[in-house]
Amino acid sequence: MAAGRNETMRDLRELFLSRGSPEVSGVRDVITASWRRALENRVDFERPEPLYVSDRDEESLLAHSAAPVLANLSEELAGHPTAILLTDANGLVVDRLSTDRALTAGLDQISLAPGYSYAEESVGTNGIGTALECQRSVLVSGFEHFNGELTGFECAGAPIVHPVRGHLAGVLDLTSWAEASGPLLLTLARTTAKRIEEAMLASTGTRELALFREYLAACRRGSGAVLAVNPDVVMVNSHAEERYDVTDRSALITHATDLAGSAKPATVLADLPSGVSARLEYRPVFSGDALAGGIFRVKNQTASRRTFVRSELQLPGLAGSSPAWRQASAAADASLRGGQWLALSGEPGVGKTAIARAVALRHGRRQVMVDCTSVDASEEWVPALAEEAACSDPPVVVLQHLDALGDTALPALAELFTAWQNDPAQHAPAWVVATVGSEPADPGIQGAVMAFFARKIEVPPLRHRIEDVQRLVPHLLAVRAGSRSLSASDACVRQLMRLPWPGNVRQLDRVLTAAAHRVHGGVLDVADLPAECRTFTRRRLTKLETIERDAIVRSLAANRGSKERAASDLGMSRATIYRKIRAFGIVDEAG
Repeated sequence: MAAGRNETMRDLRELFLSRGSPEVSGVRDVITASWRRALENRVDFERPEPLYVSDRDEESLLAHSAAPVLANLSEELAGHPTAILLTDANGLVVDRLSTDRALTAGLDQISLAPGYSYAEESVGTNGIGTALECQRSVLVSGFEHFNGELTGFECAGAPIVHPVRGHLAGVLDLTSWAEASGPLLLTLARTTAKRIEEAMLASTGTRELALFREYLAACRRGSGAVLAVNPDVVMVNSHAEERYDVTDRSALITHATDLAGSAKPATVLADLPSGVSARLEYRPVFSGDALAGGIFRVKNQTASRRTFVRSELQLPGLAGSSPAWRQASAAADASLRGGQWLALSGEPGVGKTAIARAVALRHGRRQVMVDCTSVDASEEWVPALAEEAACSDPPVVVLQHLDALGDTALPALAELFTAWQNDPAQHAPAWVVATVGSEPADPGIQGAVMAFFARKIEVPPLRHRIEDVQRLVPHLLAVRAGSRSLSASDACVRQLMRLPWPGNVRQLDRVLTAAAHRVHGGVLDVADLPAECRTFTRRRLTKLETIERDAIVRSLAANRGSKERAASDLGMSRATIYRKIRAFGIVDEAG
């Protein structure tokens, strides 16, 4: 932009800000529309305030594919005052390359650096945020920026579209000092964005092709059920479709997705909703050095195992009817009856302690609970435990988080375990249970104390027995609602069953407790759930995305689902709120 043109834009910008929004002739439509959005979003027009997010994804397909393209461009631009910036679909800067020290220092002053979001909602009109908002290439120069601190720069932003999924993956932005050669900068940004898209396609295509070839080979080698899985693709052969119904296939895919990121072969057992117990044999597939996904051969286990799973045992105070849950409960009960010490493993919140307590309650045993994460670092608590367990009414001793114990307590605890297993029954506990995480225990703990536990059972995560949500919801609501009568609508339960529940039953309980406090009797509906449950997305959201998602959900609820009114309250354009609703998978109650 020539100096005269820039001075004219300065006057037009001041006129716009003084009028507070109306039309200003002489300003491009794309800039005027962006200025209006900045006013609606109440963006500071003097100093930018970009949000900072520490957990940006630097290992994404976008970042990985763009790295060599950006490195080559940086070499070509050596000696020129131009910075290369790569952002994700939310305007969060993932990478920045610049060989000009003065320009780099200038960008640092306005926080145009990795970890900061340059979405329009934060800083107003700029090459990154405006390109995201319009979903097309945009050049913003000098006083076309809404924010005064940005008027010394010129930036050209070009959207990057995912070559397979078709959604907006990010923006390639070239930033220089104002009055640089703008049209050339924009052309170069567009060209570079296309190169990144081509690199993404090549990377994705190579990965998918490698997985597809292995899938075809696996299908030719046998007549059984075969699955191929990676983050973007799921392939299921006809044998799997014939042998397993939709619900069982969904459970198989969930199990497979958990394993598909591993670089080592593995075999897991999956108890399916129909009652069938299946064995998944996983083999990773590579495209060069990169993991392309995995191939799964699925085989049914013996009928005797399924019969065992279908045991009608129902432990007091617990809810769940899935084969996996019933199998774990029955095995734990059999462990007490057989006098075998038991180690219950699994992810946090799956119900390991709940199972141990319920078995003790079923057999009328007193319980002694020890949380190993909070005991004294010394071994002084061990004699106290021995004294509490030595009585005429032998208790059930439950050692929570045994794998969290420090090395200092292990010898004393091992000595106590030895004494218990050698002492007469009246001087030893009736049953000893340890709860541990899903990861292998530290070798020191494994060698010192885990060998005392003859029986080991893994309690499955809630996502592997998602049908139990139907029983858990009324059970947990009855506990949390107290004297009130509170139930959940069918739509509410269906939404809860769509979620992955990384925190397992504990997270579900927390969600229902929060909802129960907001509802005074009656029926719990989707609108009553917290924001984290009103969306469905398999990827982990950043802190910035979580804040945005929760704000949109709250505004939609306050405006009874009206996207236009919600957008107005949040200072967003309608295009922005529709795009974010799709991106976050927010449940559309009006639909």
